[in-house]
Parts: sequence; structure tokens; C-alpha cells
Amino acid sequence: MSTPRPEKRTNGRLIMLRAGVRALAALAPPLADRVAMDLFYRPLRRHDEPEVPALACHRWRVRTRAGWLTAWDYGAGPTVLMIHGWSGVAGQWGRFIGPLVQAGYNAVAIDLPAHGSSEGTRTNLEEYVQAVLDTADRIKPIHGLLGHSLGATAVTLALARGLRAERAVLIAPASRDVPGYVHAFAQRLGLPERRERHLVAAMRRRFGDLERFDARRAAPGLRTPAMVFHDIGDREVPFAEGESLARVWPGARLRTLEGLGHNRPLTDAKVVRETLAFLGNAVDQVHDARGEPAHSSPGRSSAPSRQPIVGACDRELGPKGRSLF
Repeated sequence: MSTPRPEKRTNGRLIMLRAGVRALAALAPPLADRVAMDLFYRPLRRHDEPEVPALACHRWRVRTRAGWLTAWDYGAGPTVLMIHGWSGVAGQWGRFIGPLVQAGYNAVAIDLPAHGSSEGTRTNLEEYVQAVLDTADRIKPIHGLLGHSLGATAVTLALARGLRAERAVLIAPASRDVPGYVHAFAQRLGLPERRERHLVAAMRRRFGDLERFDARRAAPGLRTPAMVFHDIGDREVPFAEGESLARVWPGARLRTLEGLGHNRPLTDAKVVRETLAFLGNAVDQVHDARGEPAHSSPGRSSAPSRQPIVGACDRELGPKGRSLF
């Protein structure tokens, strides 16, 4: 007997889960609400670390309001912070890291709460934003922010809450209101509309004003230059969401993609090249207006006291000189 393909096993689990949740919704609605809420906040966990052969790397931890996170950084120069999406992982940025380092940047990728090697089993968009803000605060100044999917949403909201960066690149950004996220989740899970309303009400009791999580409401007040990449055939986050976000973000550029879907832009050479071009020449970023070298970024302010391991990551406390703990 042949081994079932992973996608078939996943579809089978989803069918069983849908049937169970629908039965609960009919027999024990409050219990169905609790189960659905737990699933809503629980991402699928992957453990893919960034793989960038022949580059020195540091693996370290940073304490945030959302818990302890695992981070990786490569290279020296102006810092570019990369934020993955829901059920994503820092390792998805592997194709960007080498070119960023070659261009003279310090590339930093983190596993968000309840993802990859970071703490937790459940998380939410508020914790995403806290994780971005707190990590950025420890490695500032930030030259560039890269975000994918819900990570791009978190980047947008973090900028609206005062995070400073010179450039932002958003790949397949999710930009909808909270009821929109819940509706997509409820449809996938087979929840009745009434239970969907209960979930939104529970979130409103927990988080208060839910409109503050809508990236489209945050973007009009931003002044950070932004580039938005989105595939017209994206089945996870519709193209219209990236298009609408770019439309309300002053001066944002929209780059329409075809044939790459939701995740493949992260491995596409053209997307990487255009991102590097948009970020600019790192050498130009470390000189002030008088043409003199600017102070080095706290992200990599000095060489570590121990020689980094080439082709692998320092698996202890990470780069010396950072006040991360």
C-alpha cells in the first residue's frame, strides 16, 4: 500500500475536524466556541531554520511582551528585519538573506510567538505586533522591514504604533478587518454563522476596539516608503487585499505577480532582486549627509568576542554586545 501524500492526510484531518466542530456547534454551542477559539489562535508549527551556506550566523533569543523568541542574524551593516506569516517560520527568508548580506546589510529573521523555535502554542495578531516592536527596539535603527502575509500586516500595524524604518516591503499582505479573518476561518472550519458572531464578540471583549487591527485603517497615516508584492492568483490572501493596502498607503508601489501564489514569492529571484533595489545600496545608508561614515547599527555594533561558526549558527546566547535579555 502506498503512503498517503501529505496534502491528502491534511485534507482528511480537516474533514474530520469540520465534522466534529459542526456536531459540537449543534449539541454544545459554548464548547464549540471554545474549541474554535483555541484552533483560531493555534498556528501549525514548523521548524525550518534559515539555511544560508557559507555565511556566518548567530542564533539568539530575545525577550518580548509576547514571550521569548528565537532569532537569527547574518552580516553587518544597516539592519533589515524579516517577519514571517501565520504558520510560517524564519527559514522561509533563506533566499533573501544571502543577497542582503552581499549587499551590505545585517539580515535578521525571527520565529514569531508559537512558531518555529519560539515559545508558546497559541498567539494572535496583537502578539505579532508586540514581537515586531520589541525585537526592533533591541536592534534599532531599522533600515528595512520585510513582511509576508500576516507578518506584513504586523509590520504595517507596528509602523502605525511608532516603529521607525526607512523602507517596508510587504509580500502578500493580509489587509482585512477582524470579522473578515474570522469569517475565512469559520468557512474553512464549517462553523455556522451564529457561532462566527460569537467568536467576534469574544475577541471584542478580549481586545477591545478591533478596528485597530485593520491594516487598511493604519496605512493612510504612514510615511514609510513601501513596496507591495502580490500574486493575482493568491488563494490564501486574495490579491485585492494587497491592492487595497497599496492604494491607501501614501506613495506605496504595487508589484503584481503571476504564477507564484502565496508562498513562492519568498523564493522568487525577481522578487528578491526588486526588494534589494527598493531597499537601496547599504553603503549609502551608513554615510551621513556630510559623506562621513555614520555610527554603526546597534544590530551589529562590534565583532563578537567569539569567532562565529561558518555555515552554521551559534546556538548559545548569540551575538555579543546586544542587550537582549
